Amino acid sequence: MSKFKTLVSTVILGILLYPSVWADHLKGKSKQELDRFLKGRIVGTPAEFNKVLISPAKKSLSLNKELIENKNTKNIDKILQNKSLLSVLYFDGQNVVVDKKSDKIQDDTKLYSFSISKSFVSYVLGNAICNGDIKSLDDKISDYVPEAKGTLYENSTFRDLTNMRAGDTNFASRKAGSATFIYAGQVIQKKKTVKEYLAESSNLKTTKKVFNYNNFLTDLVARSIDLKSPGGLKKAYQDFANKAGTSSEMFFLIDDNGWPLLHGWTYATREDFLKLGIQVSKDWNSSTCIGDYLKNIESMRDKSDNKNAEYAGYFWFNKKNKSRHAQMRGHGSQQIHIDLEKNRVLTYHSITGDYDDKSIWNLLK
Repeated sequence: MSKFKTLVSTVILGILLYPSVWADHLKGKSKQELDRFLKGRIVGTPAEFNKVLISPAKKSLSLNKELIENKNTKNIDKILQNKSLLSVLYFDGQNVVVDKKSDKIQDDTKLYSFSISKSFVSYVLGNAICNGDIKSLDDKISDYVPEAKGTLYENSTFRDLTNMRAGDTNFASRKAGSATFIYAGQVIQKKKTVKEYLAESSNLKTTKKVFNYNNFLTDLVARSIDLKSPGGLKKAYQDFANKAGTSSEMFFLIDDNGWPLLHGWTYATREDFLKLGIQVSKDWNSSTCIGDYLKNIESMRDKSDNKNAEYAGYFWFNKKNKSRHAQMRGHGSQQIHIDLEKNRVLTYHSITGDYDDKSIWNLLK
């Protein structure tokens, strides 16, 4: 087995051994083991897959910095030094006022998104609808992805899929040992393609459309955009990058059939993740088609399997946060938080959530 494959296997083994825990799935691991997971994610996994490369924006957004230091930032420094936190960036609506990173990464390190990527898919879906490439959230996925015909998802609408309410509890579930983690593990280990996984749902009947978070649905939606948008997902993401003013090359992974793995495998620098979040924030409150799409998602939010959060359109809404906001959350404590009232954007990345994040969230107070 190659060195890269060993790293990939190490990453996947950890996910499969700890499938039911999000933030602390590597709890108790040594620093050396955590470093191996980090290297596997940022070096090993991308080396095993074909990538869709997204060029830096034609015009990079210049972010002004007026950095602050206070009790919270000092605590963040300690966490960066002693725990698995990798990066914290906080944009207060005008300037970047917090810019902290671990010595485990560089500013040009391509960090993994995990499920933050799902929210990006929702955003480019909104653009596809605004461009007329996809008619509406109420269209059936099988009208855009021919392979969905005859499967469990044939009559699923984009609204069903993006709200994680596809009626597929008999096929995919987020519970420990379930099809969700079988899917994520199998596609990343190349034991199965997205297309093959979809085919396995053939002739199954839909169940009640309750919230049932799983990774496969995002890749199915992404496939539809890739097929129906002129220039495919590459152009859709390039347009997103150009609009956001990204500074470095981004990429996402695809399987051996060229189907996107956008349930979790988008890579960008820490600053570009912030810029993408800032752009979503700007658009959310704009009087534009994409703004209307995002506000419609906000209005659709409904209960999830987390008593403290609502969900819609591949975005989370924390019920404990009283301000108007939206969250892009990823496994292992990756997050882009948008304060929609003040256009503030907070981003952070981690190997795993083995720390108290109170100091990070206090930045918003």
